[in-house]
Amino acid sequence: MSESSPKGSKDAWGDVSERFASWGRLVAERYRERPPSGTADASETASETSDDRGRGLDDAARDVGDQLNRAFTALGDTLRDTEAKERLKDAVKALGDAVSMTVTEATDEIRRRVGSQGGSSRDEGVPPPPA
Repeated sequence: MSESSPKGSKDAWGDVSERFASWGRLVAERYRERPPSGTADASETASETSDDRGRGLDDAARDVGDQLNRAFTALGDTLRDTEAKERLKDAVKALGDAVSMTVTEATDEIRRRVGSQGGSSRDEGVPPPPA
């Protein structure tokens, strides 16, 4: 969150969402670029093993393993990319800013509500002294 443009926590959380979504798109792009490691596609494997369930389960487990390998390789490749690291760093900073803003807004609201119910002659904008 930049100091020059004040925004509410709702906007800050929207920024967090967009930044993490953008980073996620980078990971997905790397995943799609990486070829599958298996030689036969799922439809060929299914037709070849339709009468042998044990072999079909082995093939399915191997396919899941291959997909996980692709996913983690794409994640690792993305984490090693300089631009992607900067985007992730910005997303994490935006997350911290949003949490901070949310806590500040909640604290301000609590002070406002407690102050308005307490019948105090204190100024509305001045927080109570620490206990």
